[in-house]
Amino acid sequence: MLDFPVAPPIVVKDTPRPRRIKTLDEARAFVDEMLRERRLSTLREIKARLDGARHEDDAIEAIGSLRELLALEDLLAE
Repeated sequence: MLDFPVAPPIVVKDTPRPRRIKTLDEARAFVDEMLRERRLSTLREIKARLDGARHEDDAIEAIGSLRELLALEDLLAE
């Protein structure tokens, strides 16, 4: 698996302070944590896309999907 930078980084509401996701590997780890807490089929789909990213275009699309889901769940920090 390749690791790609996330530009701009995704800033997630988290405690005690916001969490910054700066790479594809960090996004994978974050989704793994979310899957332990929530059973959303959308998360499993995004996890599969993040794991399957072999090219930059795949990574960009997978990160975009994660960003959209976090925005819908109101988990993006300003």
